[in-house]
Order: sequence, then C-alpha cells, then structure tokens
Amino acid sequence: MGMTGRTRKLLGTLIVLAVLGGLGTVLWKRKFDRYTPVEAVLDLQAAAKVRGSARPVEDFLEARYGPMTVPANRQRAFLDFFNVGHIEGMHVIVSHMQPERKQANVQAMAQWLANYRRVMTSEEKAALAAHLRSPSGRAAIQKANVQFLNKDVHFRAATAPVIQELMTTLATVQQP
Repeated sequence: MGMTGRTRKLLGTLIVLAVLGGLGTVLWKRKFDRYTPVEAVLDLQAAAKVRGSARPVEDFLEARYGPMTVPANRQRAFLDFFNVGHIEGMHVIVSHMQPERKQANVQAMAQWLANYRRVMTSEEKAALAAHLRSPSGRAAIQKANVQFLNKDVHFRAATAPVIQELMTTLATVQQP
C-alpha cells in the first residue's frame, strides 16, 4: 500500500520544516549561547516600551526586570551583562544605532552601573560577591570576557564606559 502524492508532499514538508528548525536552533545556540528566544522577545518588548523615553536605560531595565528598587531585580540586570547572548544582542543593537544616540545610551548605562554600585547594600554586595566567586559566576565572567574580546574594535571602543563600570563594580564587590 503506497503513499498518496498528497501524503508524500505533507511528509516532505514536515521533514524540511524539522531540518530547518534544527538548523535554526543550532545557529541560534552558536550565536547566542544560553540566551533563549523568549529572553530576546522580552528584551525587544521592553525596548519597544521605552522608545522615545527621556530615560531609556532606566525605563528599559524596569520594563525588562521589574522595579529597580528591588535588589534582586538590580542584581539580575547586572548579571545579564555577563550573559553571552545579551552581549551578542547588545552588539547587534549598538551596531545599528545612530552615533549620537549610541553615545548617550552607553553613557546612561555606565551611569546606571555606577549608581547600582553606589546604592548596593552590604548584603547585596555579599550576595553578588558569593555568586561571582561560584563556579558558574566565574565561568560566566570568563565566557563574557571572551565574547566581548571577539567583537570588533568599534563595539569595544563604543562600550568602553560600560565595561569600565562593570570592572569597577566587580572589583568593589570582591573587596573584603
């Protein structure tokens, strides 16, 4: 009993879709590591909410992570700077920004990091330091460093103020 032409076409279409889905997944994982499509959608939704905002960085972080008055939300936002997928996403965003907007947003993000470091309680610093000393924390920092260094010199130069604030924050929380 043979397959009908219609059944063969349906089966062929399903196989092609499965292969394309698998290939898409592999390519996504290579480019964005553990940064899931759901996280990407959440980032895009938050970015869409703050378009034209007078405080795009603060409003984005609140839309993405929740109120920044909550220490856990601030810490999640900070730790995502060491998420390889977020670095890739930032690279895509920064590479497509107008120069004046790029500089303003980078400065605003660097200022947010400086403010985060300034308002951190001793409990927050201890929790962050413990996480950063953990095997997963150290691995995330190492992977983020490699990912950042693999980016073009223009991206690294444009984001230097943010990187400086990240490094200062890492050094600050790891001091005894």
